[in-house]
Amino acid sequence: MKKIVALAAITALTGSAFQLHSAPAEIYLVRHAEKVKSADKDPHLSACGLAQAQAMAALIPVALTRIYHSGYQRTQQTAEQIQTTQPTASLKAYNARDLTALAKDIHQQNSPLLVVGHSNTTPELIHLLSQLTAPKMSEQDYGVVYQLKQSAQGYQLLSFTISQPGICPTAAI
Repeated sequence: MKKIVALAAITALTGSAFQLHSAPAEIYLVRHAEKVKSADKDPHLSACGLAQAQAMAALIPVALTRIYHSGYQRTQQTAEQIQTTQPTASLKAYNARDLTALAKDIHQQNSPLLVVGHSNTTPELIHLLSQLTAPKMSEQDYGVVYQLKQSAQGYQLLSFTISQPGICPTAAI
């Protein structure tokens, strides 16, 4: 009986370790960069936003294999700016209304990746991926790169803030 219990415990530990290690060791998440002030529901990035996206790219120290973005222009443009420094990364659109499916897809990857999201989706996705308490974001929060880094205990959350590009107004970040 003791052997069966020990075997079950080893199997459970191996299964959870396999699940953790089959997921990416590093996941980066950003909110899209500053958008043009507009009544349009799908605005482009502002000139400041383009500069912010380039600055965010500089904070990602690893080669990415994939950059996910929602279907909105501001996330796609942020992803494209970051991709200029990540030539081996492919772009992939995701459904911002189905973050559970996105989290499942991400956990099936095994190399560093980036998700460009929104102020309401990025915190939720951080929680779905890591079960950690996610940071709160407002409509004015631009320029923070979040990193979920795998450890023996699961993911730990780190964040890095860009230096404000000179083209941006003082209150942009």
